[in-house]
Amino acid sequence: MTALDGLDRFETTALWRETAGAQRREVYVAIGEAELVVQDRAGVALSHWSLPALDRINPGEVPARYRPAPGAEEELEIAEPEMIAALDRVSDAVEMGRRRPGALRRVTVGLVAGLVVGTLLMWLPGALRDHAANVMPAPQRAKIGEQMLAGLTQLTGPPCGTILGDEALANLATRLSPTANVRVAVLRDLPQPALALPGGLIALSDTVLVTQDDPAVAAGHLLAAIVTARFAPPIQRFLADLGPIDLTRLLGSGTVPDDAVDAHVESLLLSEAPLATTETLRAGFAAARLPWPAFADHAGLERGEAPLTELPPIIDDTTWQSLREICDG
Repeated sequence: MTALDGLDRFETTALWRETAGAQRREVYVAIGEAELVVQDRAGVALSHWSLPALDRINPGEVPARYRPAPGAEEELEIAEPEMIAALDRVSDAVEMGRRRPGALRRVTVGLVAGLVVGTLLMWLPGALRDHAANVMPAPQRAKIGEQMLAGLTQLTGPPCGTILGDEALANLATRLSPTANVRVAVLRDLPQPALALPGGLIALSDTVLVTQDDPAVAAGHLLAAIVTARFAPPIQRFLADLGPIDLTRLLGSGTVPDDAVDAHVESLLLSEAPLATTETLRAGFAAARLPWPAFADHAGLERGEAPLTELPPIIDDTTWQSLREICDG
């Protein structure tokens, strides 16, 4: 069931016949304020039924069958559970109104309004998150990413850095993503090999540098985080963790409470870093001309067939050694 036209009605598909001998056809039915509207695929109204007069032919059965009034030949067959439940509640309201004259329209309108409000409450947070993700400027994303990095460093210590190590790290980031502005911070003992944060920031664990002799492993985890962030932006994961109040504050003032950032950072540390599909990752590795097998083995993914073309070196031995020693400074 979907909410349409500013959520002032509910709509679903149904089967409709105009007379007893007519062939059934697929239509759309919508609950308005006090009527049921039958429309064709082009949105042209075929029939209008009064909700108070609605008569269910087969109570308790699914699909539910309805007619506009007892004895009428026109008929609707509806299978959507939420629409059936809504119409049943309207029918119950009709019975209540019959027992309490003068209250029928108020109860019917109240029930429909309740359905609208309930759907609005379910729809609004997701719509706000999508809107925030679409309108948030790059500097604001970068600021949130820096806030998350600061939260991570409270547990890992400050980012590692040496003159040669920083240069090696920049060279590796450029080698893997020459057209994107990717910033990499190496953190001690980060639980995940690499973690994408908003604003093009990647946190890389020093573990994959010091425990692996092959630079393809560390480079692979860094590239996997970059590729995954393109298809599942980290800002969306962060917004999904925000409550309605914090989300509204972010949209209104551009700020988010530190405790909300800290809670998200904690969830990142306690869960596995997201990964794009193997097919998507392999395409990214091919575009970056990076060997797949070493990373696949370390990440527990399928190796597949090795590429037939010879791949260029990731970084030279001297640069790799400088990168491995970046936390020794």
